[in-house]
Amino acid sequence: MKPLRSAVFLLLGLFVFYCGTTLAEEQKVISEKNEYGGKTIETTYAQDDERYGNLQKSISYLDSDQKIIKVEYYYKDRYVKNQGYYEATTYFDSNRKMTRIEYFFTDAYTLEKGLEKKITYFDSDERLAREERFYTNKFAGEQGYDKKIAYFNSNEKVIRIEYFYTDTSVNKYGCSKVVSYLDSDEKLAREERFYTDKFAGEQGYNRKITYFDSDEKITRIEYFYTKIFAYANGFDRAVAYLDNNGQLTKVEYYLNDKLTRTN
Repeated sequence: MKPLRSAVFLLLGLFVFYCGTTLAEEQKVISEKNEYGGKTIETTYAQDDERYGNLQKSISYLDSDQKIIKVEYYYKDRYVKNQGYYEATTYFDSNRKMTRIEYFFTDAYTLEKGLEKKITYFDSDERLAREERFYTNKFAGEQGYDKKIAYFNSNEKVIRIEYFYTDTSVNKYGCSKVVSYLDSDEKLAREERFYTDKFAGEQGYNRKITYFDSDEKITRIEYFYTKIFAYANGFDRAVAYLDNNGQLTKVEYYLNDKLTRTN
């Protein structure tokens, strides 16, 4: 992310004095009026220009006020081979701050990793706020999910990840969504699973929360049951406690948040 950000900042600076000035980069206007009302400028970077490192060229879209709206970055072959993506498109707001970046991957990388597309979103201070990943049908067939969203705190650390499952996986396993919560060290602290009505009708519960210690070992599992199940069995929530070896030590049963019995 940092190399791309550096390239973005340098490119923004470039437009401040772009008026035909001779540079190490070659620029040309490929459209006098694009869909945003401004010019479209293609920049080809010199092979020995270290400022732009792995960039081969970029295409910048300006609006009618000549403010940069979007930049498409294209990378050199050696970078593409290592990183997997050949293009990254950056979008900007009216204050020339990055709002999101879309990454496009090669067929070879997509075939190997299963990742088709990635979109990163930034907050008003250009800090990473959210990342969405979209996967191939083959990957989804093996892993169950075809989309994943990671959320970041102000320090750009992952705090939550959401997994979205395909209809095939949902119909087979009954789990429609998984949300993982991470601690300050980006270790798994809690995981929530949401289940379909069909699954809940068969198993009794429609949600499950698993808690982990600092070593990511399960310490307890909490089950949330349907009203029909609770009416028939006398409890709507159960909490199972496990020891360090993963062995069940105790189960607590609750009804309307009141402990009814312990096993």
